[in-house]
Amino acid sequence: MASATCSRCGNLVRSRAEQVEVRVEYRSVSSLRRLRTWQVRMICRACAFDEWTLHDHPNGEPVADQGALW
Repeated sequence: MASATCSRCGNLVRSRAEQVEVRVEYRSVSSLRRLRTWQVRMICRACAFDEWTLHDHPNGEPVADQGALW
């Protein structure tokens, strides 16, 4: 397998097990209809963990009405 670089930190990611694919689904605000646009990028597991933590605890503490990404 060819090695890749993390799109967040730029570190070399050598194994597929260390790669995390990020997909963002865009939705229409008025109807919440899914749009066909996806943003796809590859990041390393360390950056993925940082993004999950930031999502689940945006101000350093849990948000009651926000779902977890795990």
